[in-house]
Amino acid sequence: MSTHCFFHVDMDAFYASIEQRDDPGLRGRPVIVGGHGNRGVVAACSYEARTFGVHSAMPIKQALRLCPEARIVPVRMRHYAAVSRVIMTRFAEYSPAVQAISIDEAFLDMTGTERLLGSHSDVAMQLKSDVRSATDLTVSVGIGTSRFIAKLASEIDKPDGLFQVAPGTEAEFVLGLDLRSLWGLGKRTLQRLERLGISTVADLRGKRIEYLRGHFGESAGAYLYSIARGEDPGIYTGRGTHHSISAEQTFEIDIGAAETLREVLRDMADEVIHRSIQENWRGRTIQVKYRFPPFETHTASRTLTRPVTGAEELASLSFDLLEERRGGRSLRLLGIGIGGDIDERDNRQGDLFADERTRTTTIDPTIVALRERFGRSAITRASRIDRSEPRQ
Repeated sequence: MSTHCFFHVDMDAFYASIEQRDDPGLRGRPVIVGGHGNRGVVAACSYEARTFGVHSAMPIKQALRLCPEARIVPVRMRHYAAVSRVIMTRFAEYSPAVQAISIDEAFLDMTGTERLLGSHSDVAMQLKSDVRSATDLTVSVGIGTSRFIAKLASEIDKPDGLFQVAPGTEAEFVLGLDLRSLWGLGKRTLQRLERLGISTVADLRGKRIEYLRGHFGESAGAYLYSIARGEDPGIYTGRGTHHSISAEQTFEIDIGAAETLREVLRDMADEVIHRSIQENWRGRTIQVKYRFPPFETHTASRTLTRPVTGAEELASLSFDLLEERRGGRSLRLLGIGIGGDIDERDNRQGDLFADERTRTTTIDPTIVALRERFGRSAITRASRIDRSEPRQ
């Protein structure tokens, strides 16, 4: 029986790298992708901007204080999604089981492919070459016997990295990592661990599961116990077989401000709806995933009587779902999606603008088309305009 093998393939600074590729004047410069005036947040940033401390979900005002020379470019979600389709098509040529977890990263189940394709490291090199040839972009690949190990491995040599953890060496590999590198550990969790005298993976591994459960709770304690030993705690498993489109973001610092979370949801809703339009598919179940530190993950969903009509509705209903449940607590991760088995072609009404649902269903594809042709800034929803800014 073949040892399980997974690739975690992660595009390097995807949005910003596309902008730098398309505009040579941006190459080598700090680039912030985001906007929407002073109310906006950073959707993504280049590696050059990250060296100044800029990170995703940071308010634009704060990012510019850290890096005044940064170039701000608007989000072009339709364009990024088009590039993503090209990349995902390449991934599918290597594995029949591609699990896209966002617009720019995926897991490939490579178990049992050696006889057909060759060694996993050679295949990963070829995949990286294919992506670069098709898009002029770089991708980092991590190879491991579980999704968890593969995800950790993909971070080792970023950008344009390739790292393989040999079967049987998972515990040794994790032991050599900085505690901050372990997936799922946020700032507050690390602070709590530090107060307990746990500052290395070896320290964490030395604690009994009962001790960790006593200090962090049943699920978080079990999670910490598993990851310290290189064992997959079950990330990205148990998903349903029905069709769904989702996006999620892990924050570098915990975020509690409602307005910032609303803006993050709006950007993710744009991504989800744009992808659904491209696939000519709509779902009627709204899904929200949110994580409190240290590792307290929850999901919530709401099923409508008809498909989700557009990005504004998805963002608004997702925000309501979230606010009903988080109790003002800060979040480490936030994700949204739509699911179900409804094809939008079976749910269109005949009269243009007959009601609010039909209005938004008609407007969203138009917004997507205009942005694709003229750029993201060509059209902006009125709800996203900062009215405190002077008119030009």
